[in-house]
Amino acid sequence: MIKKVLLICKNKKNLELLSDFLKKNGIYSKECFDLKEAMTMDLNKVSLSLIDLSGYDRSVLKLLSIFFEKKVPFIVIYPPQAKNKNIVPPPGSKGILIKPLNPKTLLSLIKNFLEEDI
Repeated sequence: MIKKVLLICKNKKNLELLSDFLKKNGIYSKECFDLKEAMTMDLNKVSLSLIDLSGYDRSVLKLLSIFFEKKVPFIVIYPPQAKNKNIVPPPGSKGILIKPLNPKTLLSLIKNFLEEDI
């Protein structure tokens, strides 16, 4: 089975950059910027989801609860303003990241997670 990373981000340019970065590193991804679309996607082939919270309203919490219920592993990406704040990871999340992202760290995290999901 091909392992796929679902990328959810409201900023289309950031979504494209992240997708290109993963592709250059041999990781297949599916991009989505619309929360309603993400809530109705077939998640069976998703090994991991990266969810960038920047720009979304509280309705993104519904998406997180759907992923939790369907046991879809996800990592939440917070905007830079979250730095130095007491962040409680959402239920079911496999981790949190705060922008700006370190490409080497991000790649290592994703690859390690995908290797565990065999």
